[in-house]
Amino acid sequence: MAKQKIKYQDFVYGVHPVIELLRAKRRKISTVYTLKRPIKSWGSIEKLIPAYAQVVCIDRFDLDKMAGTDEHQGILVFAAPFPYEKNMFTPEKHTFVLVLDGVQDVRNVGAILRSAYCTGVDGVVLCSRGGTLLTPAAVKSAAGLSEHLAIYITPTIQDAIGKLSHQKYNIFLATLEKGERASDVEYAGPVALVLGNESVGISKDVMKKGTRVLLAQKRSDLSYNVSVAAGILLHTIGIKIGAI
Repeated sequence: MAKQKIKYQDFVYGVHPVIELLRAKRRKISTVYTLKRPIKSWGSIEKLIPAYAQVVCIDRFDLDKMAGTDEHQGILVFAAPFPYEKNMFTPEKHTFVLVLDGVQDVRNVGAILRSAYCTGVDGVVLCSRGGTLLTPAAVKSAAGLSEHLAIYITPTIQDAIGKLSHQKYNIFLATLEKGERASDVEYAGPVALVLGNESVGISKDVMKKGTRVLLAQKRSDLSYNVSVAAGILLHTIGIKIGAI
């Protein structure tokens, strides 16, 4: 049987994202683009580049154009698409799951994925309807740690919650009101934490599908940024269930 040809339709930029991409070895890469004048981290990156990959040195203007931003830090790699999970997570293999319900800002998504990896999350569910997926900017904001995560794409949040409930996950919903203090909750595994959209929060019909938890704060008319709330909640849960 002939080998399937890899389509290099994705790219990753930034020093840490590229290093984690190469360390993870989950995606076959084709070409590494860097500046003609070696960047400071080139020595760390060069030793991780597989022998089959091509290295091309170009001008900063061309790299800016290729990346669509000047935040590439002098390095960009073309790679095979991210290997998303084909099936929803199960408690046997994934005891700590994070679900993002319509989080739209790529920097928020990236920061949340970074925290997810650091706090021992086994699987992340991203919603294709109304939410942001794993873009190069999100990978950059995640410092490349998304490369080590198991990520599943659900068509709708309702579909994801239905499947997780069927798998007997204990679902916890991050809310701003009418919830239990997150620090006081007993989190029995398997756990699925749901975080909502930056403006409207979690979908109304989903708010009835689990235990509402909230973070204590100085004033009730304010709220944490979703990525900050994610970091606090994930750390709290991770400690309590022994994920970290």
